[in-house]
Amino acid sequence: MGYCNISDLIGLLKTIISHIHGHRKAASVAFIIVALSSAAFAAYNVINQSIKRDGREKRVNVVLKVPYGSVGLYSGTQQGEVVKVEAHNSDPNDNPSMHLRYYYNPVGAYGLLKVTIGSDEGMLDRSREYANGMPANYGYSLASFGTVHTDGGSYTRPMSQDLPSPSPNAPPPPPSNDFSRIFLTREIPISLHAELSFGESMLDLTGLLLTNTFVQTSASRTRVVLRSPNTIPMENCVINAGLGECVVDGICNFNCQTFDFSGGLGYYELHFTGNLQKNLEAKVEVGCGKVVINIPPNTARVQVSYDDNLFSSFAFEGLTKRRDGYYTSVGFEKSNAPTLTLHLSTGMGKMVVNYR
Repeated sequence: MGYCNISDLIGLLKTIISHIHGHRKAASVAFIIVALSSAAFAAYNVINQSIKRDGREKRVNVVLKVPYGSVGLYSGTQQGEVVKVEAHNSDPNDNPSMHLRYYYNPVGAYGLLKVTIGSDEGMLDRSREYANGMPANYGYSLASFGTVHTDGGSYTRPMSQDLPSPSPNAPPPPPSNDFSRIFLTREIPISLHAELSFGESMLDLTGLLLTNTFVQTSASRTRVVLRSPNTIPMENCVINAGLGECVVDGICNFNCQTFDFSGGLGYYELHFTGNLQKNLEAKVEVGCGKVVINIPPNTARVQVSYDDNLFSSFAFEGLTKRRDGYYTSVGFEKSNAPTLTLHLSTGMGKMVVNYR
């Protein structure tokens, strides 16, 4: 079937409905919607694959690289799986460019999961027989996306149409027909390293057991969300945002010791929502961009230090100025609540802090 976009389908639907009269219209409209929805779904490839856990790993290090394209990351797999990947491609005759590898390292008892979307980087040209004949004790799990490329070569398997279940409150996929959704296990702790370049990304980390988080973006629109508390301690959360937009929501749910955010030239929102269980040191630096920091008053007591210069701009709402370069929440000294300490710095950018 050739490619058709959703606007074409909606236009066709309106034309057909305008020619239907009387009591048959409701039934006809319902039938047409189902038919057109099926046609829209069939207009692109949907390829789904999962990788089983080795069974011996105590944690998993996840390395996600997306040079270009739209991607969503969520929690939730079948029991015993480490990852599920669902790929949509607007060309029904083409397969998405992906690279999957899972390796168990007995030294440290951890699994290493590498997922690359939108690039063939790291693929080796070896025989299909070598790929299919990889001994199980090598620790590699090879997955298939129609044609999949691994360190053992390239080969083809049948396409599966079983779709994974998203995590609770997972938003719908991006409007483009070219996107991928990745689902990670909730069963064991995860350290996440994500590099996102050109595209639109949604990282919904709700439900994951996170020990460390590193996210780097380039010219992209990125949203990082944690809707409920991380139930294990996280050492560090580091987010480096480049051009474009980046929104981080639920920062107090990360349960981390330090939170570091750096931005270049773009627009950034940092929401310190959630339930802060312990003191949090947060450092926020931007170059020429604008960052808006929102802190609900019931989250924690707050103190803010910042470095001002001739070209920078700072604005504070709901906080009390104690001296130059230092603000606190009202009643800071009398409160026993966990402390959120913000260290702000910008070259030629603007920072707005809202405590409300």
